[in-house]
Amino acid sequence: MSLNSLFDPNKDFDKNFIVEILDKARKSSKDSITLFDEFIDTIENDEIKRRFLIKRLGKIFININFIGYLVDSGIHVEEGLFSIFRKRITDFILPEIEDNNELTSLVNEVFYENKRYEALRLIPRDRWDRFFKIILNDFSEEQEKKKAQNIRYSLMQSMIILTDRIVGGFSEKDMMRYSSEVNYLDNPFSKLAMQINRIVDKPDLPFDHLEIKESIANCRKLLNDILTQKDYKGISFGVASKINVLQQRLGRLQLVINSFNDLKHNGLIGFYTNATKTWVEFYSPKNWLSNQLTSTLYLITFLVTYHNGKTGEKYITTTAKEYVRMFWTACGGGLIVAFLCFFKTWLGNIPNASMFFKGFTFSINYAIGFTTIYLLHWTLATKQPSMTAARIASSLVTKSGSEVNVKNFTTLFAQLCRSQLIAFFGNVIAGFSVAMLIFVFLDKVLGMEVIKYSKAYHYWEEVVIMDPQIFYYGGIAGIFLFISGLVSGMTINNQRFYNIPDRVYHHPVLKRFFGIEKRKKIAGWVERNNGGVVGNIIFGFLMGFAFIVGEILGIPFDIRHITFAAGNFAIGIGGMDYHFTDKGAIVIGFISIFGIGLCNFIVSFLLSLILAFKSNNLPFYKIFPMTMHIIRAFFRNPLPFFIPPLWTKSKEEA
Repeated sequence: MSLNSLFDPNKDFDKNFIVEILDKARKSSKDSITLFDEFIDTIENDEIKRRFLIKRLGKIFININFIGYLVDSGIHVEEGLFSIFRKRITDFILPEIEDNNELTSLVNEVFYENKRYEALRLIPRDRWDRFFKIILNDFSEEQEKKKAQNIRYSLMQSMIILTDRIVGGFSEKDMMRYSSEVNYLDNPFSKLAMQINRIVDKPDLPFDHLEIKESIANCRKLLNDILTQKDYKGISFGVASKINVLQQRLGRLQLVINSFNDLKHNGLIGFYTNATKTWVEFYSPKNWLSNQLTSTLYLITFLVTYHNGKTGEKYITTTAKEYVRMFWTACGGGLIVAFLCFFKTWLGNIPNASMFFKGFTFSINYAIGFTTIYLLHWTLATKQPSMTAARIASSLVTKSGSEVNVKNFTTLFAQLCRSQLIAFFGNVIAGFSVAMLIFVFLDKVLGMEVIKYSKAYHYWEEVVIMDPQIFYYGGIAGIFLFISGLVSGMTINNQRFYNIPDRVYHHPVLKRFFGIEKRKKIAGWVERNNGGVVGNIIFGFLMGFAFIVGEILGIPFDIRHITFAAGNFAIGIGGMDYHFTDKGAIVIGFISIFGIGLCNFIVSFLLSLILAFKSNNLPFYKIFPMTMHIIRAFFRNPLPFFIPPLWTKSKEEA
């Protein structure tokens, strides 16, 4: 493709000159590096074209201000997800155009199409070095000195702005809570500020680049130390987001100092070469939103998984004694659900009831039942596997943090599988049996009409014919299980951050009526159970209102849970007065019920595992080799995936 059109003196390109170059690279059959080589050869061999290029670039960059670009571009904002989406959509429809002298404005316009960005970032450093040597080969010493002074002045301003924002952010009220032992007159942030101020005050004097690098590393370490305090102090999303932004600003400050050092020791050519390669990475229009969302998701997972991991240990059985206990607690959960099935059936038969009334009463029924199961320390199969997923993901990383502990993962996964399996059996056996006994008592002893035949037949038919829709609904319930685990973890974290137990203990109303010991018990109960209760209530309301979404949108949207399916199956059999010809249908019905449970568990567990991987900064592709390892372990010895070693009495033996 001919490059002569780029050097047409009759065209007034302005910023579009750079756009024209990048568009030619994008449309050319050659790669951008080859085309750039041709471009360099053209200006090197043709003095007229070289001077034309200098004139055009000078017109664009002569008064360019890059301070705003250095201190803001690519650094995540401390805003909510809705604000981020709104801003991004607005900027996409109407690209933000700032002062024409701002580098940010130029970059927004040039990189509006992401392919231009990709074409530019592919060009290697040595090509840029050659390009700038050709452009600047006849610069006088005076011109170079003047230009270097202007750039240096802007770099120093950028350093000061970033430093002020970093030190100011670290000194905010919420951050001081985690740094009570830090001496504000002598800490890494104060030292870093003094070092930057010395550079700005006397820019011509040499400075210790390694010393500043060490100070930035110490600042990062202090921020990481604050994050570790979440385990006992809790941490708000705002503080976690603030730390994330401070880490990014520290990284940006290091790059600005590197550019300042390049200018000081390598001159304009070295500065331009390194800045062009480094600074372009600050801006990526295609990845900005995904990076922001990824960062936000990481913060959320970071806040949740530790607390869920601790709570989730009770959902994993290691010894034979724990395995048997899990069965009996699951039977207790099935007993409660059997009653919930009858209450829900009766609530659904209330004549002329509105959808909202049904949804609300269903939700209350679910919420009371789930909370009761939780407070009695019984088990609902598949409940909050996000907690166990967090426990598993935390076991993946070795002490060095560089490898994945596949063996540990496989052992824990086997423990989890057998724990969920025995919980399935306990819930289904108890749920089905108790529901059948209640039906017989109400129908045969009290003579009540428990359910209409048409509704009973529906309960029976959907599992007997293995309607695919029930497994889809089981997946939706799995999503709700995941959300409830998320809410539970966030509640526990916020409880610690806002000192809820202490506030309860010191509440003036409680002080009036209760003594110290009683208030300690109340505060302790809140601390132990608040997260679980809130998570179960949320789960109940999600389950109760689910059908309304389907009714309003006209789409198949509802929930199915293994334990409720077992209870409803028993009610369906009783409601049909036990009249069915194919006895094998019962077997098919139970297979469908366990299929629903599998969907509940798989969907919830996979979502939770992704969350937990994200919280540990582990790439999800590593799940595939681990899956193969699990499959091999299963075929070598499948028994631990179903029952624990029967001779073990302690977790260490298991």
